[in-house]
Amino acid sequence: MSTEKIDVKITDSPIQAADYAKQNIPYIVVLNEKNKGQTFPNGAYCVENAEDIDDAYKDRVYRRFRGLPWEIAETMRLKIREITVDDVPRLYELYGGEGVTKYMEPLFPEPQQEVEYTKAYIENVYHFYGYGMWVIVQKESGAVIGRVGLEYKEGFDGLELGFMLGAEYQHRGYAYEACKAVLSYGVSVLGVTRFFAFVNEENTASIRLCGRLGFIRTGNVRLPGLQTDEKNFGNKIIERELVCYVCEA
Repeated sequence: MSTEKIDVKITDSPIQAADYAKQNIPYIVVLNEKNKGQTFPNGAYCVENAEDIDDAYKDRVYRRFRGLPWEIAETMRLKIREITVDDVPRLYELYGGEGVTKYMEPLFPEPQQEVEYTKAYIENVYHFYGYGMWVIVQKESGAVIGRVGLEYKEGFDGLELGFMLGAEYQHRGYAYEACKAVLSYGVSVLGVTRFFAFVNEENTASIRLCGRLGFIRTGNVRLPGLQTDEKNFGNKIIERELVCYVCEA
């Protein structure tokens, strides 16, 4: 949790909620018969039962208001949290490692493009869905060593599991550890019981990982993706044929 003092107001009054929003004071709205049908500020965190407001929930509301990343999960060696703009330079180091982008989409050619994309991702994906791609932090060093997360993909019933690790952190069990924690989070916190993974046919390491995680191959799919266009110094949309794996919790 945040080391800052967590001061989150709780109210059932639309007027008071609007005042908190205007002052950028973290708050939670309790919905009841008295305020039924009334309008609260956009982005307000609402609950129907005040007993659902525990310390963990207040911490997340506080973090959203203060622009701090949510802490998603923790394992013996890793922490998984939301990405921040400050992580972008480190991601370029990781994605620049040998073979890292062989089977995955690269970052934008220009770091500022990635910064703007990250800002929009935080605002539009984290704030709307409450999940997405997160960063993996090695507890021993405090360094970001990769990414892992769950994303919605149109046309599929469930969430897509994705991950990447820096070259020097591969083949050390980190991917399994991180993915296992994220799948557990998906089931226990998000209430999801069906997950997908889309893997290149030649990516034997990821195929083995899918097997360890309990995914079963169901067939091939063609999906759009990004590919760096070095000549024009930009990214272009391509279509990739990938193997689809499914895991039922």
